[in-house]
Amino acid sequence: MADPLLPADQSRIQHLVTVFGRIGEERMKDLGLYNPALQVEAVGFRRWNGWLAGVLVTPWFMNFVMLPADASTSLENAEVGSRRRIDLPKGQVVFVIGEVDDVGPYLSYSIHSPMGQFPDHASASTTAWAAVGPYFLEPGEEPGGECGFGWGVNKGP
Repeated sequence: MADPLLPADQSRIQHLVTVFGRIGEERMKDLGLYNPALQVEAVGFRRWNGWLAGVLVTPWFMNFVMLPADASTSLENAEVGSRRRIDLPKGQVVFVIGEVDDVGPYLSYSIHSPMGQFPDHASASTTAWAAVGPYFLEPGEEPGGECGFGWGVNKGP
């Protein structure tokens, strides 16, 4: 079961959106994999077992992302690019460890990349919302009820 986001969590997730928005403007927008019809958005983030977990949509990728929410889930001294297996309610997922200045280390799992198949941000956002819930469903559990779809931080700069 996911726990509600605290105000500090919401601020941290909004900061993630801001930082990736800046990365898009400064480093990604002139690359062929950048879809200018999209924006950065955090979808369905929630607290789960010491992590802030949800889907990050950018104009160049859609990833399931997990940020350490407390000291028990620290990624300090983790090697960027290495992999870590995490048991989620849906099953085991193999994440790649990444790190971004001003955000720190995080785990990511690619859902879509590049993002050219999305004609507009609404279609990417809808896809992200459909993707996030199943990560937290127990095997055999149906979507709806207490899957946490209502918790999230949306819309980037």
